[in-house]
Amino acid sequence: MRWKFLLFIIAIGYFLLLGRIYSISIKSHKYYETLSKNNITRTIYLKPTRGIIYDDHHIPIAYNKLRFNILVKPHLKLKELNATLNYINTIIPLNINKSIRKYKSKNSSYNHKYIIIKEYIKYKKILSNFSRLSLHKNIKIEPTYLRIYPFKAPMSHIIGYISKADRKEFENNPKVRITKMIGKTGIEKEYDNFLQGNIGKLVVEVNARNKVLKELNKTLPSSTNIELNIDANLQKYIYSLFKKSNKKGVAVVMGVNGRVLAMVSYPSYDNNLFVRGISLKNWNKILYNFFKPFVNKAINGKYPPGSVVKPALGLISLDEKIVSPYEKILCPGYLEVGHRKFRDWKRDGHGEVDIFKSIKRSVDVYYYKMSLHLGINTMHKYMTEYGFGKKTGIDLPKESSGLYPDKLWKQKRYNQPWYIGETLNTAIGQGYFLATPLQVAVNTAFLATGYIATPFVVKKIGNKLKMPKLKEVLSAQDKRNLKYIRKGMWEVCNSPGGTATRHIHTKIVLAGKTGTAQTFDIPQEVKRRKREDELAYFRRSHAWLTTYGPYKHPQYVVTVLIEHGGHGGEAAGGIVSDIYNKLIELKYIK
Repeated sequence: MRWKFLLFIIAIGYFLLLGRIYSISIKSHKYYETLSKNNITRTIYLKPTRGIIYDDHHIPIAYNKLRFNILVKPHLKLKELNATLNYINTIIPLNINKSIRKYKSKNSSYNHKYIIIKEYIKYKKILSNFSRLSLHKNIKIEPTYLRIYPFKAPMSHIIGYISKADRKEFENNPKVRITKMIGKTGIEKEYDNFLQGNIGKLVVEVNARNKVLKELNKTLPSSTNIELNIDANLQKYIYSLFKKSNKKGVAVVMGVNGRVLAMVSYPSYDNNLFVRGISLKNWNKILYNFFKPFVNKAINGKYPPGSVVKPALGLISLDEKIVSPYEKILCPGYLEVGHRKFRDWKRDGHGEVDIFKSIKRSVDVYYYKMSLHLGINTMHKYMTEYGFGKKTGIDLPKESSGLYPDKLWKQKRYNQPWYIGETLNTAIGQGYFLATPLQVAVNTAFLATGYIATPFVVKKIGNKLKMPKLKEVLSAQDKRNLKYIRKGMWEVCNSPGGTATRHIHTKIVLAGKTGTAQTFDIPQEVKRRKREDELAYFRRSHAWLTTYGPYKHPQYVVTVLIEHGGHGGEAAGGIVSDIYNKLIELKYIK
């Protein structure tokens, strides 16, 4: 029995040995073959240069400058590290203690790559010291690039900036693992994948000491350039208008097909500060600025739009046959609903008002009455089609959708019913209603053409041209009603008594709408409103003026918002006029 048991044990051992031989020689052949190849070949990834961003006239507005990094060999003992850093310091000044901490944070038994000690050294400085540094056994010189934004603050909200990727971005993006940089805001973020380019590869044969013996295969890196619709000089000019007048706000210049020619949010910031890592002092200066320079208010600023929405509501009233164009509606200066009086901006009222006068003189009572017939849900249905309460779809990140309320929204948000008074407030662009300046510009282009345009900043990616996107939302009858709205908007800018007539001075005929959007409620017991200049700055109304021109053949929309500017035409008319005159000077409008 013992010999049988022994034979059994030997048989088990034999079969286990056969299984192991099979596993090593056949099943794991591919694994060990790959491992063997890795012992003699090495893949070096080649970092592409980030794509250049050009303006509409091919002026570079984001480009790269050649720089150099100094790297130190890993796994050095402290004595040798100190000696190496001190040697560098005699040539290129270093903060030794900071450099040691930086080295230690990156150094580990798993890291076999050289560690960056000094970044972005200028070409002239490295050139004269290249041989002294590169001949040292522990030092390596590596070329890199520094992203440059020559237009600084005027362009920063559109272009955005790049900076070092954080851990999450590093893990989620294979390209970023090589480039180490990523777009954080603006075009740099939205089109990061294109601007990053394609990583190159160099496959080489190495010996046991990791010395390169020969090159086996090479794929060069490539990058993609981007061209914008933005005119950098126009953008700079508009920014200067805000700066000289010390007015805070937004200007949007857009073709009626959605092509964004300029989009200024003032004040702004210098995006160059972020590329190398912003200091705490500079970051706090931006972050705690009361006027929020870091926010692109054109797409992220949410404001009560005030009276600039009245033409759209007038169109809805005509489409729904609530009123006819020449029908007169009495405006005594208020509309009483329940026990509350909803006042017009003109205390004594406007008398008999038709659709043209309602737009020209911005008559609140006219639109109060229209909204009572329409109801908030019908208003919501149309106004969201006409560009409000949803994102415009512009090719920039983090756009706000604004807010156009309805009964369901209030029920979900506050668990409360909707009141008639809230319908009246919404009708004149107040209450819960919030819009971005870009939404107002899109709505103005819609009134000028009958189409909803998707705004777009980028004109060309590489050689691929982007085309406008226009959406038709009006029936044939609705389109016929547009002529009445346009005539009212013409009267705003050209007819005696128009709310913008005295403030528009251009070489072409414009149509538009002013808006004075209150920033706080006025109690019922207040009989006389204070003038805007009597109020503290942050209690003054926001001033709107949105326009299109030329009137008969619309080409461009110019929408300007002046934060706490008071009356729309008075506060924004000068800037709007200067922009149109510049468009003529630059031959955008003939």
